[in-house]
Amino acid sequence: MMTRGRILLADDEETFLHATADLLRREGYECETVPDAPSALAKVKTSPYDLLISDLEMPGNENLALIREVGDVAGGLPVIIITGFPSTTSAIAAIELPVSAYLLKPVALPELLDRVASAVARFRSYQVMRRTEDRLRQWNADFERISSLQADGAAKPGKEVDAFLALTLRNVMGSLSDLQQLGRALANSNQAEHACQILNCPRGTQLQEAVRETVRVLEETKSAFKSKTLGDLRHKLELLLDHN
Repeated sequence: MMTRGRILLADDEETFLHATADLLRREGYECETVPDAPSALAKVKTSPYDLLISDLEMPGNENLALIREVGDVAGGLPVIIITGFPSTTSAIAAIELPVSAYLLKPVALPELLDRVASAVARFRSYQVMRRTEDRLRQWNADFERISSLQADGAAKPGKEVDAFLALTLRNVMGSLSDLQQLGRALANSNQAEHACQILNCPRGTQLQEAVRETVRVLEETKSAFKSKTLGDLRHKLELLLDHN
C-alpha cells in the first residue's frame, strides 16, 4: 500500500521538532527527525525521502549549506524551510535553491499540511515519470539490439528470445501500472494541482506514444517472434492504454 510520503524533519528546537513530527505522523506520513544539518545530510545519503523540512538557524546549516548540498546528493528532493528568524538574505537565497516553501514560525497548521501534500505529490510525480522514462529508454535499446541480432541471423526465435522480450515488456507494463496507481492516489489527495496530471501532461503523453509505438512494432514483428505470451502482453498493453 502506498504511504502518504516519507519526510525528514531537521530542527534543533526539540519542542517544535517532536510536535511537528507527531502531527505529520497523525496525517499518515512517515517522519524521521534529526537535530542538525550534518545528521540530515547523512540520512539523505542513505535513505530515500519524499520531502525535507529544514530549520534555517540550526547547527551546520550556515548560509543554507544543507539545502545546497542536498541538491547534489538527492537531486529533485523538495525542501520546505521553516524559520523563526527570517531575513531578506535567506529569502533571496531560498529562491535560488530547490525550495518548495519558505514558512515562518509559528507555522499555521493548514498551510503546513497543504505545502507538505503539494511538495510530496509533485516529487512523486517526478520520480515515477523519470523511472518510467528510464524503463522505456532501456526497453528501446534492448529491443533494437535483439532485433539487430535477429536480422543478422545471430539470434534464433525460441524460448531464450521469448523470455527476454517478455521480461522487457513486463517492465513497460510495470511502468504504466505505476503511473495509473500514482494518478489515482493523487486524484484522491484533494490537491487542486501538482507537477502535472501524470498521464495528461506533455511528458505523460510522450510516454503513452512510446508505448503505442511498442505495440505497433510488436504487431509488425509478430511473424519473427511467434509467441502466445508476447501476444497476451501486447493485448494487456493495449488495454492499459485504452483505459488511461
